[in-house]
Amino acid sequence: PLAPLTMLTGFNAAGKSTALQGLLLLSQALRADNHSLELPLNGPLASLGTPGEVLDSRKGDVIFGIEDDKTGIEWAARAEDRAKGISMQIVKIVIKDKEGKKEYDSFKRLEMLLPIGAVEDASQLVERLRKIIFLSAVRMGTADVYPSPDGPSPVNADVGTQGQFAPWWFQDRIDGRIDEALCHPTQSEASSLRRQFNAWASDLFPDAEGNAVQIEKTNLIRLELRIGDKGDYRRPSNIGYGLTYAFPIIVAGLLAETNQILIIDSPEAHLHPLGQSQMGRFLARVAAAGAQVIIETHSDHVLNGIRLAVRDQTIAPDKVAVHFFNHANQVKENVARVVSPLIDKSGNLSEWPAGFFDQSEKDLARLAGWD
Repeated sequence: PLAPLTMLTGFNAAGKSTALQGLLLLSQALRADNHSLELPLNGPLASLGTPGEVLDSRKGDVIFGIEDDKTGIEWAARAEDRAKGISMQIVKIVIKDKEGKKEYDSFKRLEMLLPIGAVEDASQLVERLRKIIFLSAVRMGTADVYPSPDGPSPVNADVGTQGQFAPWWFQDRIDGRIDEALCHPTQSEASSLRRQFNAWASDLFPDAEGNAVQIEKTNLIRLELRIGDKGDYRRPSNIGYGLTYAFPIIVAGLLAETNQILIIDSPEAHLHPLGQSQMGRFLARVAAAGAQVIIETHSDHVLNGIRLAVRDQTIAPDKVAVHFFNHANQVKENVARVVSPLIDKSGNLSEWPAGFFDQSEKDLARLAGWD
C-alpha cells in the first residue's frame, strides 16, 4: 500500500527497487507507444535486459496491478521467448470499478495501455502512471552544461532519471509561481520558483542560491550555484556534489502537480546528516501539498526528518507509510517479508524490527562493551 508519502527501506537486494519497477515499466510503456501491446523492458525509466533476466523459472503470465479509491487495473504480460527479445506482450487486462469487473483478452491495439473505450476512471489512473517522475540514485552531478528534454511536450517536471533536465525546468519556470502550500515558511510571500528554491536549498546549505541560463543558439543549459558569501555564481564542479544532487529533487518537488507521482532513489545522497533530515521534511511538505512521493532510502536521518514533519503537523500520520524489507532467506524463519511500522501524531513508530535503523545502537553497544 502506498500513501501520499511512502518510504521503502531495508536490507540490500531485499526487493525495494523491484517493488518500484512495475510502476516504472508501465510508465515507460505509456511513453513509448500508446497503441502497442508491448511492455518494453529497456528505456529511459528502467533497463532490465531480456525477459529471462527479470522472470523467475515458473511458467505463466506476470501480473502488474495498480488501484486507487475508484478503479483497479491488472495487466497480464507474457514472453514467448525468455532468452530473446527486450519486451513482454500484454495478453489480458482486467478493470475493476464500482460497476464490477471487466476482462479483456482479445485486442489488436490499445489506447494508453487500455482497451479502446475503457472507463474514464481507468484512463485517469493510467495518466498518473504516464506522468511519473523518477530520479535514480545515480545523478548527473557536476556537469558544465545540461541538456533540454526531448520532444515538444515533456512530462511536467520530469527532471530525468539522472536529474539532467532539472536545470532546463529551472530556467524555464524560474519566475513562475509556486503553490502556496509548497512555500517555505520564511518566504511565504515570495512564491517564484527561484525564491522558493533558494529558501529550501538554504535549509541544506547556508544561503544557497541557484540560477540557470540557456546558452545562446543551443539547447544546452548552464547551471550556476553559490553558497554563503553571495559572491559570483560558480559552476557546479566548484560547489560539490551535495547541492547538485539535491538540486533536481527540490526542482521536481516544487513543480510537481497534484496527484503526480514522484519516485526518488536515495534522496540522502551526498548530504550531511542535517541536510538529510531537512530533505525528509521537505519531501513531507511536497506530499502534504498534493503530490505522491515514494522514496527508497537507507538514511535514518531522512526517516527522522519525516517523523519530525509529522510531529510538527506538516503532514498527517495517516498520510505516511513506512515499509521495511527483510532478506528473503529470513522469511523461512517466520520473519515477515515486509514490515510496515505505523507512525503516530508525535512521530513515534509502532515497532523497530531487527535491521531497521538499529546499526548505530548495535555498534555503540559493542564499543561500550555492552555486547
